[in-house]
Amino acid sequence: MAVQTARWLAVAGLLMSASVHAAPGPYLKLGDEIVGLVRTRFHDPTKGAAWADAHQGYAADVKDAEDFARRTNAALAELKVSHTTYYPKQSPGHAAVSSIFQGFLKPKKVAATGIGVDVMETPDGFFVRHVFVEGPGAKAGLLRGDRLLTVEGQPFHPWRAFANRTGKATRLTVERTKGAEPLSLTVTPRSMDPRKEWLAYQKASSRVVEHQGRRVAYQHLYSCAGEDHQQLLEETLQDTFADAEALVIDFRDGWGGCSPAFVNLFNPHVPTMVSTGRDGKTQTLAMAWHKPVVLLVNGNSRSGKELVAFAMKRHRLATLVGQRTAGAVMAGGPQKLSNGDLLYLAVMDGTVDGERLEGVGVPVDVEVPDALPYATGVDPQKARALDVAASLVKG
Repeated sequence: MAVQTARWLAVAGLLMSASVHAAPGPYLKLGDEIVGLVRTRFHDPTKGAAWADAHQGYAADVKDAEDFARRTNAALAELKVSHTTYYPKQSPGHAAVSSIFQGFLKPKKVAATGIGVDVMETPDGFFVRHVFVEGPGAKAGLLRGDRLLTVEGQPFHPWRAFANRTGKATRLTVERTKGAEPLSLTVTPRSMDPRKEWLAYQKASSRVVEHQGRRVAYQHLYSCAGEDHQQLLEETLQDTFADAEALVIDFRDGWGGCSPAFVNLFNPHVPTMVSTGRDGKTQTLAMAWHKPVVLLVNGNSRSGKELVAFAMKRHRLATLVGQRTAGAVMAGGPQKLSNGDLLYLAVMDGTVDGERLEGVGVPVDVEVPDALPYATGVDPQKARALDVAASLVKG
């Protein structure tokens, strides 16, 4: 009996020891992989090493993917630098970064299921910030300022809301007026490469409006990453916008990526050519826009968009309306992790014309605060930008 008791105690002791020294969670290795990348690739080696030393093993007790994403991005935020974010495969940001850097990351396919809206998370919930013209959300009747409540009866979630809902009519409830009865809408999500969606939205947003007796052109560049967005604007300036008297370019939110060459679209030194044929008819070819320009920016206008805003403000090529830009102009690049997730990491610092914009941003000429929650479609920043553009037309 004593022998059996001793054996039982020995087994119990082993079990207790195993529970105390339990194997680390599945996210420890992934967390340490991120720590290693910050240590070896972050633009500031001293700061990167100190951060890595402090965060080694931070993911040992992580519960799930969302907990890991929350902890990782909270830790990365301690670096206090832009272009440094973790994007799990399930997140919309992963698809966006994969689309922007297709040439580098070489994914087999990039597609995200969504309803063609830009959503902002606030302490009071998720609110629609931009409704992409001709997208599923616009067709369903969503408005800027709508608070997203449920999708098919489940609380709205930015990762899971429309998973496996491509092409399926989906019940969506929103709160349009604070405290009012929720509205029920039907939306049909679609799967699309983000860059193609942004380009389609840019084109669909283009319009010339009669405003205060002037013809004012408007286009929203939700993204400026890649040559396609600049090329589309250039084509629109020479075609649809040719007879407009002023221009509003909306740089709010979305993604940066503008090339410095973007500014040449508004270079006053680029000549305007007029050719005359045998029949006496003339044709004007304006390679640059010489009429008033308003850049509409906010605290989420980032990266290459800030470079353009800085240059156009400095050289008096545009009037900036809205709010100071993000101050996020580090040179960053995506690092693919072993499980397919992405770490976007600041790998180079820099200045623009000798000035440091990181953490500073570009101030506007005309300050206009935003008013997003329960806006019922109203956009005061855009309205003010149109006012300013019309007022700049001479004669």
